Amino acid sequence: MDNSNSLLSKSERFSEEYCCSVVRIGELIDVSNSDNLKQTFVNGESIVVNKNDVREGDVMLYVSNECQIHDGFLSANNLYADWEMNVNEEEIREWIKKDSEFLLSENFKKMKGYFGKNGRVRMIRLRGCPSFGVLFKPEMMVKAYGSWLKDIDWEQMVGTDFDSVTFSPDMWQPTTFVKAYVPPTHGGHSRTESKKVSKWDKFDRMVAGQFRLHYDTELLKKHLDRFTPNTVIDVTVKMHGTSFICGNLLTNYPKRLYAVRRLLNKVFKTSIPEFNQRYGMVVSSRKVIKNEWANNRHKNGYYGVDIWTEYGNMLYPYIPKGVTVYGEICGYLSNECRMIQKDYDYGCKSGENFIMIYRVTEHTDSGIIEYPIEDVILFTNVLISQMKESGDSSVARIFNIKNVHLYHGEVKGVTESVERLPEVLAHAYNIEGNEPLCAYKVPREGVVVRIDNDLVPSAYKLKSCSFLNREAKEVDNGSVDIEMVENS
Repeated sequence: MDNSNSLLSKSERFSEEYCCSVVRIGELIDVSNSDNLKQTFVNGESIVVNKNDVREGDVMLYVSNECQIHDGFLSANNLYADWEMNVNEEEIREWIKKDSEFLLSENFKKMKGYFGKNGRVRMIRLRGCPSFGVLFKPEMMVKAYGSWLKDIDWEQMVGTDFDSVTFSPDMWQPTTFVKAYVPPTHGGHSRTESKKVSKWDKFDRMVAGQFRLHYDTELLKKHLDRFTPNTVIDVTVKMHGTSFICGNLLTNYPKRLYAVRRLLNKVFKTSIPEFNQRYGMVVSSRKVIKNEWANNRHKNGYYGVDIWTEYGNMLYPYIPKGVTVYGEICGYLSNECRMIQKDYDYGCKSGENFIMIYRVTEHTDSGIIEYPIEDVILFTNVLISQMKESGDSSVARIFNIKNVHLYHGEVKGVTESVERLPEVLAHAYNIEGNEPLCAYKVPREGVVVRIDNDLVPSAYKLKSCSFLNREAKEVDNGSVDIEMVENS
């Protein structure tokens, strides 16, 4: 019996951008000035391989760029550059005893890998050809995690994404195989802080089904099969800030003498009503609800300030009941000289910022409605008008997505070939150029593509190579994107 799906799984923190995929190798293209190197494309990304190790049609495991790979896998397959971290350490020591110059030999180079101690996957260039991610043979999983994985039918698993592996029949929880790489110097939220969350006031304000975190923006190059020449799309500039969500939603409110009611229910197994429901503000970053608990004492966010609640308090009075808005906050932290994303000022002065609302949903009797882009623009216009009418000076902090709405129409209005869509969009909207909205010279992050009136709402990102190169250098320097931290 094939139990592959239980062996390869997605964790709660799974992100398509930082995962492992089972793939089939396509066409191998010659690389200039090299006899052995070949270029191929995996999930739409360029990767350089050795023709002696990889052949067209092979089924392999592809780990995305800027992932951190499980140390047990790297060690078991002798992939660390530091040979003392690999399982063949003793074998190498025996060779050194026999030959004092063994560490200078070609045989030694073949007995170790190229990964640093952090197990990070990063973009490199080989003979001028960009190579994103890394490929492994499936049998390397068996070598690392044992015979429990040997019966996986990898052919049937092509197209599967995962970030966790169960490599023992008596394991109660899968082991993380890959995750977004975050430098160890980064201060993020500690496990101690996470434990403190459980000590907040225990009253949960959230009503099931009311609030939804933002879906992950998927990779355009990886999902071209979802498009046809007749697909109607919207293309917008991808802004580099921090995600924000605020909803005017049904929430739980504790009744009078709530603690007494709960105690009685617990001791005497009664069912005395402990709370009622009314509309209230729910505010969140991309992954964390800021006011999930009543009397929330967890005031500080990722930046040491809570910019999300600041914007929630600003926008909530103008959000109709049942509506949730999703946006990107860009510029500087309020009243500080620190930027939300390094050098991405978006024309803001020090201490200033703005929000661009890019998505709106509404709870109705028939379900949740997803607003198309033109209605998001209309919603933003109405919001701006209401704020002006009330004399709200913070209206200056609202940036309309219409200012970065690049295209609305069928795919064939851009290109007849769906396969060329990423290439054509990259060229048409100069995503490899600098971000014109920023005073600093920084690369444009890319564009976002949405399918108009899609049955399952989703968005697809196309990042520029220039941005990815800069991101890699920032990670080298210990500076990371907040979304990478939330997926680590």
